[in-house]
This record gives sequence, C-alpha cells and structure tokens, in this order.
Amino acid sequence: MNTARVAAEIEHIEAEAWAQLHVALAPALRDRLHCEVKRHGQALSVRTGGADAPSGNRTIGLGLERELTEPHLSEIVSWYAEAGIQRWLLDWSPEGRPGVAERWFAQHGGRAMTPTLKLWRRLDGSAPLLDRSTLTVVEIGMADAFSFENIVADALAMPRQMASVARSTVGHERWHFYLTLDGTRPIAAAAMFVRGEGAWFGLSATVPSDRNRGAQTALLARRLRDAESLGCAWVSADTQPDTPERPNPSYRNLRRAGMDILYPRPKYLFEADGRQRSRG
Repeated sequence: MNTARVAAEIEHIEAEAWAQLHVALAPALRDRLHCEVKRHGQALSVRTGGADAPSGNRTIGLGLERELTEPHLSEIVSWYAEAGIQRWLLDWSPEGRPGVAERWFAQHGGRAMTPTLKLWRRLDGSAPLLDRSTLTVVEIGMADAFSFENIVADALAMPRQMASVARSTVGHERWHFYLTLDGTRPIAAAAMFVRGEGAWFGLSATVPSDRNRGAQTALLARRLRDAESLGCAWVSADTQPDTPERPNPSYRNLRRAGMDILYPRPKYLFEADGRQRSRG
C-alpha cells in the first residue's frame, strides 16, 4: 500500500465532503453566515464568519497534492483574519510536505491539539455482518432530513445557526444519509460520501439516551455493504483517540468493523490572540 497516495485520497475526500456540506447551504443562509470555501487544488479552507465553530472554520488537505509554502500559509492565516475569525483549525496529514511546515504553524500562532485518528479499510468482499440487533437502518431522503439534523447537529457541537449543515446535502449525488430506528423512532444517524473509488464515513451521532445499543455498529455495517455495492475499493473515517481518561466508543466501533489506524493526524488551533503573541 502506498501510504502517501492513500493519505492524499482520504484527506481530499474528507475536504470535498465538508466543502459540499457548506456550499449546499441555502444561499440566503450562506450569506447570513458569511460562509465561504477557498480551494487550494484538492485541499481547501472553509470560513464561516457568522459562527464560532470548528467545522465551519477549518483547513484540510494541504501539502499532499503539492508542497505547502510559508507564503501560502501566510495567505491562509490572513484570509481568516480579514474576516474576523477568532478561531480556526488546520488538519495536517503526517504525509504532508514539507516536514518543516509544523514549525511554521507554531510561528503563525497555531497550537497543537489532540491529534485525530484517521482510519481506513480496503473493501474486498468481506465486510463484517455486525448488525445483529433488532434495530433497523434505513437510507433517508428529504422527508427525514430534519430528523437527521436534530440528532447530529447537537452531538457534533454545531451552533444552532449552522445546524442545517448536517443535512444540506441530503438527496445530492454521491451522498447517502441513514437513520437507525427503534421501531419508528430515530435514535442514531450517519452519512456516507462517495467519490471515485473511496467513501468517507462521517456525521455520526446517537441520541444520548440510546447509546450502547448497537445503533452505530448497525450503521457501520450498512455503509460498508453499500460502499461495496457502489463499487468502492476503500472507506475512511476519523475519530478521537480512545484513552482510559476519555473512552471513545466510536473508536472501538470502527476497529470492530475492520478499520485500521492509518495515522494520527496532527491538528492545530489558530486563535486571534495567538497570532498577536507570535508576532510579539
């Protein structure tokens, strides 16, 4: 496996997924939130001046398609600053180039945060049958979009004014949205975005009172089977580390679904006062 090539593919499919989620917002809402997407080849930056939210102020995929330069980084930092963005995140693949870039991040006010785990699985016809519960997983359309939003937006800490990001691409080409039902009651949700040979698993959440019932396990099994039936060769997902101090059931679910850790992905938080300190 060519790790650098796989890293580029999984970073760029996630970047494109987040771009589409923001671009698909209703134009009036996008204008009200001052939401913009700036592309750097297949990498991109999203900024949302009207919401202090990591998902709306984030840069993904730099240094893979082409080597990052410090002037380019300075342009990105300035792009957020000129819109009055107080905080934004930069996700940096360990395969990103050049190796000195992480030093530049610190010099421009970026503070290293807990890395995200990037997981990946090749699809070879052996997707596990994990969903042995009595719960039902259904693929949804626009009629159930608000149910999806209600489950996902709060769990992913999306500000109320940005909640519709969670459902903005329901019904769009290459997007698949799912609910887990207990009878007729939605208790969990997740999405899948397909591009080329890959599929990105994201926007996963469970109603707090219904956790530990296998809802996300069922959603993973359904998406693995659907990705295979759509001709995908691999799937990717990201989650937080699982530690004794901060247990993460999502991590354990992904590992049980046969997904391997490809790498921990460094993450940097840029803050307005951090930029001022870095100049001092």
